[in-house]
Amino acid sequence: MQEKLYSAYKKGLEKVCFLKQSIDGFPHITRGGKWLTNQNGHWTGGFWTGLIWLSYLDDREAHTAEEATEWAMRLKCRINDNTTHDQGFIFGPSCVFGYRITGNGDFLPLIHAGAQNMIDQYVPQVGLVQAWAEEGYDGISIVDTIMNLPILWISGELDDDSTKKEMCLQIARNIQKYAVRRDYSSYHVVRWDNDFRIYGDTHQGYSAESCWSRGQAWALYGFANMYRYTGEREFLDTAEKMAQYYWDNLNDDLMPAWDFTFRNDPSMPIDASAASIAASGFSIISSLYRALGENEKAELFGDRADAMLLKETELCLYTNMSEYGIIEHAVVDYPRKSGVDQSAMYGDYYYMEAIYRRMNKDDPNSIKLLY
Repeated sequence: MQEKLYSAYKKGLEKVCFLKQSIDGFPHITRGGKWLTNQNGHWTGGFWTGLIWLSYLDDREAHTAEEATEWAMRLKCRINDNTTHDQGFIFGPSCVFGYRITGNGDFLPLIHAGAQNMIDQYVPQVGLVQAWAEEGYDGISIVDTIMNLPILWISGELDDDSTKKEMCLQIARNIQKYAVRRDYSSYHVVRWDNDFRIYGDTHQGYSAESCWSRGQAWALYGFANMYRYTGEREFLDTAEKMAQYYWDNLNDDLMPAWDFTFRNDPSMPIDASAASIAASGFSIISSLYRALGENEKAELFGDRADAMLLKETELCLYTNMSEYGIIEHAVVDYPRKSGVDQSAMYGDYYYMEAIYRRMNKDDPNSIKLLY
């Protein structure tokens, strides 16, 4: 099993090397198998940079670290962008990961800027971060934000600012309160009206009461990572229960339908990006339980991560170097028919991160480098 995953990981690194030579902007998603790129990183620039950092940890070549640093520094154009909650996605796999690998202090201003941008999006009346400061998106927070909160905690740790850490905890608990249902499925969207009355909804799922599989993957990973940083056991407990819901609702082949409403419906596409994120989240849960000495749970979640990764590798790993990314069959936004059966940079990054976690499961110092 480990040999198969290592072989897939090396094949993924070969794709990263190919892409470095064939693109001049940050790759975001594919259309017809070809990457759409941008110059400011959109919300996925951190993932592309993170893939280059993973390449550096494999080859240890100085020029690879230089390339990763150059891509990360291109994200300086986002340091005053307080219109999106995506600060951890932008600055985590790029600058936090890079800082931990290199100790380069040039990454610190970008990390702190990301935290400040999160603070600027905070809505005190509901204790949540607004997803996007754009027309038509007032009063919206999304479950994905749980993935971005560590940038606030990390910044607080770096500059000994307890206010940032307290805000991070409050927001996480409110996501837990409003976005996590009693059965540990999730709302994608939490909305509030002009009187700050709060209710669940969706943006990319099938319906308000359905469970969008990528949102569930973000949540189980995000709460596990919040425990990793804060040590608050409630977050690990929530992550475990959300992971169990995810596992119980997979298709019989261990791949997720784009929304769990369509479990085992062959007329509906899978979302391989959700599979990537969840596999890495299961790997985090496994490593956390291992550190706690709860070996039975550690083995359970580790085995499930391996099983999901092997199936994803079998069904979704690229076959053509010049088309798509590392992982095919992702779904970006099915309701709007955007990026259906394509590649997405987050699907590629988390697939590689998940395998990295499993390859280094006995090396906690290597895992600690990750955002």
